Amino acid sequence: MNQSPLSRLPALRLLLPFVLGIVLGTMLPGLWLVVSLFVAGGVSYIVIALGGHNPMRQYAMRAWWALPVVLLSMAAGALSLELYRPRPLDLQQVNGRTVSVLVENVEAYDYGMRLQVRLMDCGGNGLPPQRVLLTTRGCDYLMREGDVLAFDCNLAPVTNSGNPDEFDRESHLWQQGILYSQNLPVNKLCRLGHRPTLLACASSLRRQLMTRLLNTSLSPPALDMMIALLLGNSRLIDPGVRMSFSQAGVAHILALSGLHVGLISSLIWLLLFPLDYLRLKKLRLLLTMAALVAFAVFTGLSPSVVRATIMIGFTMVAIVLYRKSVALNAMSVSALVTLCIWPTAIYQAGFQLSYVTVAAIVGWQSVAMPSVNRRRRVLRWLWSLVGTSLIAMAATIMLSAYYFCSISMYSVLSNVLILPLMPVVMVLGVVFLFLAVIRLEWNVLNNAIELLYNYMSQVSQAVASLPGSHFSGVYVTELTVILFYVALGCVVIWGVSRNFGWLMGAMGFIAIVVGQLAWLSSNTPTRGLMVLNDYGSTPIVWHENGHVYTWIPDNPTADRQLFEQVHRRLVAHMGADSLHWVKDSVKTTMSMVRSPLAYIHGKRLLVAGKGMSRRWLEWCRSMEAVDVLVVTKRYHGSLRALAEACRPELVLLSGDLPDERCEAHADTCRRLNLLFHDIKHTGAYVAR
Repeated sequence: MNQSPLSRLPALRLLLPFVLGIVLGTMLPGLWLVVSLFVAGGVSYIVIALGGHNPMRQYAMRAWWALPVVLLSMAAGALSLELYRPRPLDLQQVNGRTVSVLVENVEAYDYGMRLQVRLMDCGGNGLPPQRVLLTTRGCDYLMREGDVLAFDCNLAPVTNSGNPDEFDRESHLWQQGILYSQNLPVNKLCRLGHRPTLLACASSLRRQLMTRLLNTSLSPPALDMMIALLLGNSRLIDPGVRMSFSQAGVAHILALSGLHVGLISSLIWLLLFPLDYLRLKKLRLLLTMAALVAFAVFTGLSPSVVRATIMIGFTMVAIVLYRKSVALNAMSVSALVTLCIWPTAIYQAGFQLSYVTVAAIVGWQSVAMPSVNRRRRVLRWLWSLVGTSLIAMAATIMLSAYYFCSISMYSVLSNVLILPLMPVVMVLGVVFLFLAVIRLEWNVLNNAIELLYNYMSQVSQAVASLPGSHFSGVYVTELTVILFYVALGCVVIWGVSRNFGWLMGAMGFIAIVVGQLAWLSSNTPTRGLMVLNDYGSTPIVWHENGHVYTWIPDNPTADRQLFEQVHRRLVAHMGADSLHWVKDSVKTTMSMVRSPLAYIHGKRLLVAGKGMSRRWLEWCRSMEAVDVLVVTKRYHGSLRALAEACRPELVLLSGDLPDERCEAHADTCRRLNLLFHDIKHTGAYVAR
């Protein structure tokens, strides 16, 4: 009897319903779903077991045995999500008290810090275990993971800003187990001590090694790449370098992934070759696996490293037990283990890109590689490299468009030119790290690393500068992504079964995807005006004829690159690939800005900010009435006097106004019978 492909992949048969259970648990929270699925699975098992009274009946019902497995796997997925789901706090019980927390992650910036902490006093004060996000004004560069802090608690639920096409911050933090956040000055944090957890010790070791590397004479760009490859910290890489690598389609080499873990495992395996002569091959495998686990913990247990470590460990265990290892089965096991610990990882871009890429590559190699003559090693290697790059690009093109609003078209060329050098780079990097630890430097080694980095950088810049190398401003929806991967699944099933019905189905889904993209393009508005809700500023954004303009009158030093990164989906939805930054004045065919007044798409806007004295009020009385009055935190005068002078139809209360001032301005608008829009609490203003 012929076996189906899924029968040879038992882990995949458990993984698919497990993921479905997580998705159902997200949409239908509660233990009732878990109980219902477990009961349904148990009942179906009993019915099928009792339904086969004779061998013929049992043979006829063999296909139904998949039903209880599916239901119980779905129940396990929903249960894992329910156990991971953070529990709400009673903020009236928590706020106004001094609480102690354990720091789990620290990210320092020029203007402040971002701390992920866990409440510690849940036993003494009756608080449930909870992870909280703290953002600080100012930095304490001595703070590290494992520190125990105390502060006056004033938590607020995490909410989105209410901007069009914004990054879903609420869901992103919920996936990390965070429901609440607080912003406070860094001097309000009191350090009580330090708790040396395993991850805290690994972070401390990474910092020490980073200090040793930073004291070497290697050039900063090459050194930043070595720190990213060896220590897993890619935040030091220059944004311009990161952009060129991303546009060339090789950004994955700047962040630890399965590629680097595979190279490190190969290096460790080669270094332990003397154990084979002592007939200790199993010990060689176990030591390699132990080193990989230590490396995963050392780099902070990132999902991509954990996935690769579990896959390699599964393969090594199969070798030790003299069992045949199937790569796709090993990948499914690693996904199951990851999702059991962190079920919300399926919603993370890194998890999705990682597993989709690996699944596509493994499936392609199992089909295409056996057909290549094994004696022609160069041809086989080239076919593997080019084909792997093509398959990886095709499998992730829609996810890249959805998450990053860009597509790299020449990634195959850049991968062929750069990837063969990665083993050499990793080996030289390990030697460089070892010499840095013992405070030695070797100029020949430094020059070799510099040469390799310059080559990779120049190749990525050259590929990125080619015409048509990448497309920015690509806008797709969740439905487009789902339809694309349904079509891709139909292609895979057709390749296995050779049933042309699946191929026709794939072509139908692709036609729907193309039609939806055409509909999105034709229905993109040609012009629009909105005032966004942004932390610390009041961005005014408008677009016309494929160009997007941004004016931030109350914060002229705003970071343009950060703003464009946060609002890239909004820019892509407007049919543009970049922003035009407006400082004080600009004039286009449909808009004119001369701070603090603007005329955009037929609407007159007045931005009340710093320096609006009595002379400004007299000037406003002599001008025509404005359509929109934007009140920012820089305006400290009387709103009543300003409103009576400019006679607005609508008052916009900026999102950066303190709560007490915002409420006072709202009361003034009510007394004057003026329409007002509180951006902080009701979201961005979109002109109609």
